[in-house]
Amino acid sequence: MGSTLMRTLNDKSALKNGLLQIGHISHFSLLLIVFAAIMPPVQAQTWQFTDITTLAGFNYQHGITSLPGRNLDNERFIIGSGVAAGDYDNDGWVDLYVVRGDIGANLLFRNRGDGTFEEKGTAAGVDLSGIISAGPLFADFDGDGYLDLFVGGVGGLGISTPNLFRNRGDGTFEDITPALGLGLLNNSFSATAGDYDRDGDLDLYVSHWIQGGNASVGSLFQNDGSASFLDVSIASGLLNQTDSDFTANFADINNDNWPDILLAADFGDSRIFINNQDGTFSNTTDPAVITDENGMGAAIGDYDNDGDLDWFVSSIWDPNGVAEANWGVSGNRLYRNRGDGTFEDATDAAGVRQGYWGWGSCFMDFNNDGHLDIFHVNGFKLSAGDLRPQEFFSDPSRMFIANGDATFTEQSVALGVADGHQGRGIVCFDYDQDGDIDIFVANNQESPILYRNDGGNDLHYLDVKLNGTAPNTEAIGAKIYATIGGVTQMRELRAGSNYASQNPVVAHFGVGSATLVDELRVVWPSGEITTLTNLSVDQRVTLPVSVPVLSWPLGETNGVSPDSASSGETFAFKVIYTSSNHNPPTLTELWIELNDDGSYAENMAAALKSAIIPVQNMGLATEALVMMTMLMLGGISFTRPGHSGRARHRETVVFIVLVGLASLVSGCLHATPGGGAPSLSERFVMTEEDPSDLNYSDGKSYISSMVLNYAGDGTINYTFRFCDQPHCTGSANAIGDPALQNLLTIN
Repeated sequence: MGSTLMRTLNDKSALKNGLLQIGHISHFSLLLIVFAAIMPPVQAQTWQFTDITTLAGFNYQHGITSLPGRNLDNERFIIGSGVAAGDYDNDGWVDLYVVRGDIGANLLFRNRGDGTFEEKGTAAGVDLSGIISAGPLFADFDGDGYLDLFVGGVGGLGISTPNLFRNRGDGTFEDITPALGLGLLNNSFSATAGDYDRDGDLDLYVSHWIQGGNASVGSLFQNDGSASFLDVSIASGLLNQTDSDFTANFADINNDNWPDILLAADFGDSRIFINNQDGTFSNTTDPAVITDENGMGAAIGDYDNDGDLDWFVSSIWDPNGVAEANWGVSGNRLYRNRGDGTFEDATDAAGVRQGYWGWGSCFMDFNNDGHLDIFHVNGFKLSAGDLRPQEFFSDPSRMFIANGDATFTEQSVALGVADGHQGRGIVCFDYDQDGDIDIFVANNQESPILYRNDGGNDLHYLDVKLNGTAPNTEAIGAKIYATIGGVTQMRELRAGSNYASQNPVVAHFGVGSATLVDELRVVWPSGEITTLTNLSVDQRVTLPVSVPVLSWPLGETNGVSPDSASSGETFAFKVIYTSSNHNPPTLTELWIELNDDGSYAENMAAALKSAIIPVQNMGLATEALVMMTMLMLGGISFTRPGHSGRARHRETVVFIVLVGLASLVSGCLHATPGGGAPSLSERFVMTEEDPSDLNYSDGKSYISSMVLNYAGDGTINYTFRFCDQPHCTGSANAIGDPALQNLLTIN
């Protein structure tokens, strides 16, 4: 019961709705109120990223056993690497697949949901070895609801063909490469998936970087619906448009609901291809605007919140201003969408040019202030002893934090992410589901890094995941609009590439200090629109809403054991909750008609009250601890992060005094003579049978046990009420029939 009390004290909604009732306040508690009021202001947590690589279970290294001399294969090996991100086992947590070079087998890290990962590559059948893989991608190519895995490769003709693994749905994969239809495709650095022809399934674009003499092999592959692919590079008009592409992305840049292609490429070859809606593309690149000299990584997002997708391209900025070899020196580019699919160069206005030798990049709101930030990694080396790129041997990663006015401030050192290793692929994702975006870095010939975001969730957020219609089961291409206080943010769901890597298909919105999202509007790939209003923040919304299912334990015919016993004996209630959306329940109640009056208790506050330990029965020391905890949590939650320390102190003091006085009055009004317990409720909170079980899609058990006594005619009605939505107080939002249909007998 102590844990129930502490959970209630930490429930901000309970505090705000006045549901906490303290049955008795002592003089000592009053002293605590006064003491708390004169305390110095509580300092907010410092926003920082923490390296938790080893703690999370990543203990591998990427490496190449033998690098060739100064030739193309050497460069291919040292620029390759990569990581794919997706929930391959459908347990609600994002997993990672990493490539390792040729020093060991590729690895599949399953997210346990407790902050750590376990390696499953061999067990899953995806432990490729003896080759140099690159640019893996998770996507549901066959439309069965499970993410398949594409793995590219580098190293020249005949030794770098890609692999495609079909997800069997049981945690293992089947290698279907022979039926892939990609031919002798070589040097596949990155891949991206999207439904360019809008036939419902996911097609594939593969980036090569200097394919060389094998010009007949293209990049765009059309899915026939069964994860077999047809090379349509010639038919689509894309063949030979560039031979140095690194990072492609499907993105609807002109808002006509047809995926276009943004191609970041080396040697001044970055390109824009507009979808003609007939299976072909037109090159609309304006060379006066698209001027990045060495396009490497890319990020797609609406950084200025004007409703269209902008394009960041990481390139090479040489701090000495001298090109020691065949690379440029002018740095990154930020291309701002004019709203019609054309761009203007906003690099200098935004302040994001100086990025060193950039690779994997992402747009994400790392501090939840409602504005997209930019993170990218860096690094480059050639053969041992070649010092020409020495300024890039340990150049730091860059973190450009949005100022809220379409400009950015570089803060990698202050935030602890100025890593100087050979970064290549990255994943920007909320790996621990605490409401802020963490970062995984896949380095070349070095160990990886997992940065946990600590303090990025001081402000609020909303995550949105879509369950699409098969075969596009992740609703790739959907646009999601979140409106908060008159400002609308937009995200497009993509199985895209940051360079040799991807983010999971989840839309993350930072919403600042707002406590409600005024409107959430989803434009599905089909063009259909779903609109929700007044959504609570700090949650993940999955659409369309799939109603969870309640069932009895295996082999049982009801939810109680025994279903007949003598008065005063213990009855054990148990029900199985299953959510295909992997959503945990927000309401887990057992209703029992204890007094045989023909109805269940309707007072929800009574249920909360019955779950709280009466303070007067806890002793002076425990009471002091509880009161201090409530005051501290209340004061901290009430103050506004954007205010100065002095203002936050005043707000904290005011709130603590108000809470203290309210609690004092409540104690006088609700004190029970002789220290009696609160009145009995007919609604009880059920608890998890196994708290370590975090998979809600395959059935999770909830239990409650209690002593019951004879009442009325000896038959007692009971039912279960569960819900996975933010607002579950009304019967329309909960599953479980409130009718009096389940019976147990007390003799």
